[in-house]
Formats: sequence, structure tokens, C-alpha cells
Amino acid sequence: MSNISSPAAPARPRVASALFLAIFIEGLMLAVPGPTLDVLSQNTSSTIGRIGIIFTANGLGFVAGALIAGRWYARVDGNRVLSLALLAMAIATVLVPMATSLSFLLFLFVIIGTVIGLIDVGANTMLVWEYGKRVPPYMNALHLFWGIGAFAAPLVVAWLAESTGDALQAYWVFAAMMIPCSLWVALAPAVDVPADAGREASPAVWRRHTRLILLLGALFFLHVGAELSFGGWIFSYAAAGDLGADTTARVLNSIFWGGLVVGRLFAIPLSLRLSARAMIWLDLSGAGVALAVVAFLGSWGPAIWLGAALFGVSIASIFASCLNFAGQHMPITSQVTSVFLIGASIGSMTLPWLTGVLFDRTGPWTMPFVVGATILGALALFLVITKHTAGESVDATA
Repeated sequence: MSNISSPAAPARPRVASALFLAIFIEGLMLAVPGPTLDVLSQNTSSTIGRIGIIFTANGLGFVAGALIAGRWYARVDGNRVLSLALLAMAIATVLVPMATSLSFLLFLFVIIGTVIGLIDVGANTMLVWEYGKRVPPYMNALHLFWGIGAFAAPLVVAWLAESTGDALQAYWVFAAMMIPCSLWVALAPAVDVPADAGREASPAVWRRHTRLILLLGALFFLHVGAELSFGGWIFSYAAAGDLGADTTARVLNSIFWGGLVVGRLFAIPLSLRLSARAMIWLDLSGAGVALAVVAFLGSWGPAIWLGAALFGVSIASIFASCLNFAGQHMPITSQVTSVFLIGASIGSMTLPWLTGVLFDRTGPWTMPFVVGATILGALALFLVITKHTAGESVDATA
């Protein structure tokens, strides 16, 4: 069981490196379905509209993983949970290219999603526990590693598709990477649970901050749903728009994730100068502009590239900034993080699915409008949140 301690203890680089590696693997696995949708649909004899349900399966698994994580990380050594989760994901990932039925593929993505939920809750919560009030730049660095994984995945897929003719070999490559990562996580020092974030403190935190927790959970629903809808369907959107060969469309997919990496890189120093509130406003506004470029100037080829890059840069630090914002107004327990990430998961499994249904039935043009409407909803919701927290003292340990 993790020890209960003060968050003031010196942070340890080996702990951060283990969490960064785990979140890097998560980024790979969340980005790889998008540029492999066409091959997965062929393998399972499914239409593009039907294969989009893997996002829902992944999201359902994530909800299960986040619910489990909310209890485990306050009771069991977090390194052990992360290490075993990575091993389980390696087994499921190896089997993805072999799946010839949609039902079996959905089962595998439920398993992968469950593990991603365990990793996401664990890495984000343990980083807050390790760094305490110093966490903002480290939280942005954590999500930078997620972005690097998401950026690399489509490039690996494109390279393997071009060089071997089999884009699905990327799943085997990523599974092989999970084994040493699991070992490194297992050998890292254990993270202590702060006294105000242990299982005894969780009910009081929930009672005091219920409304804010739910509002922020809804914000995670919207912005993560928008992010994964765009990242999951920009390849198919570009391919349907005759942007070029499939390889070119996959590279566009990486342009989006590359923009996200750049945004998260710049977010590290920005988080030392701007408040989390200001960064969220800036990010959501930029994302809205980017989608307007794609939606209304999409017939001009360069607009798609510009919009994809700008959307990635803009939405890059919202996740980390929302966690930092929450940490300024309440203690971060594993249960609180679970609520946020369950909201994110529901967004990730419903909005990409809805985008796919409309994409298949109405046309590719619907994609930027669905994502744009989601971003507008996030802007309106954050206005409500800022009014709710106006005048509150900023104290993460209250």
C-alpha cells in the first residue's frame, strides 16, 4: 500500500521518467486507430461507418479502467498497477492485426481502453502527488510525452504501410515497446499518497466540490471528444477530399499530432507565466479559429494543413491546464481524477462515433462542423466554470 505523506517531499526524476514513458505509450495507442481505420475495416469486412465503433469500445474500456483506478491508486502501489497494465496492453495490442471479426476487434479495444484508463488516471494523479503545487510545468511535460507518442504513431503507420505494405505491423512495434517500459515503471521509486488525497479524505473532497468536479468532468468530455474526433477522422476526411495518396493523408494526421506536440512544448514555459484559466481560454479560442479554417476554406488545399496544425497547437495544453485549474481549487484525489477522465472517456467514445456516423451518412464535410460545435460548447461551459470559481481562494490543499 502506498504511504500517506506530505506533498512537500523532494520530487524524484526517476518517478517522472516512468510516468512520462507510460503516458508516451498511451499517446501511441490512442493515435494509432485513426490512420489504420481503412485497413482494420478491410480486415473485418466492415464499412468506415461501422469500424468507427472501435472508438466507442475504447471509450467503454477507458471508463472501466478509470473506475478501477479511482480505488486502486489510493490503496495499492501505483507503479505495480502501471507496470501490469502495460503488460496486459502489450498482449491485446499484439492480437489487433490478427482480428478478422469486428466483435473480436471490439473486445481487444475494450481491453486496450481499460488499460489506457488505468494509465491515464495513474500517471496524472501520481504526478500531482509527486510534485504538489509545483506541478504545472511538469503536468504540461507529461502531456508533451503523450503528444510525442500521438505524433509518432501515424508516421510509423505511414512508414510501415509504404515499406512493407502492412500498416497494421505498427501494433506489433508498439506492443514490443511496452515490455521494457513496463520494467522501467516497475523499478521506479513508489509515489507516496498526500495526506489530503488519501482514501479517507476523498468523501470530504467530493462533498465540498461536487459541482465543480462535475462541471470540469463535462469540460473534459467536450474537449477530449473534440480532440479525438479530429485526430481520429482527419485522415479519412483528407482521403475523401482527394488531398492525395493515403500516405499523404496519414502525414496530415501527424501534422495535427505534431502541432499538439509543439503546443505542449511551448505550454511548459507558458504555464509559468500564465494562469491555467488564461491558458484554457487561449486554447479553446485558437481551436475554434482552426476549425473555421478547415470548415470554410477546406477547398483550398493548404487550409487543411494549416487548420490541422493550428488545431493541434491550440488544443494541446487544455487537458493539462484543466487539471492544473482543478488543483488550484481542490485537492486532487485519484477519485477526482477518475471523474475527470471518465468524462473525457465518454467524450472520446461518443463524439468520434457520432462524427463517423455523420461522415458515412451525410458526407466528410460534417467533421469540422461537429468538432467546431463541440469547441463552442466547451467555451460556453468554461464561462460557467469561471463564474462558479470567481472570488475563490486558490488553495489546492483546502
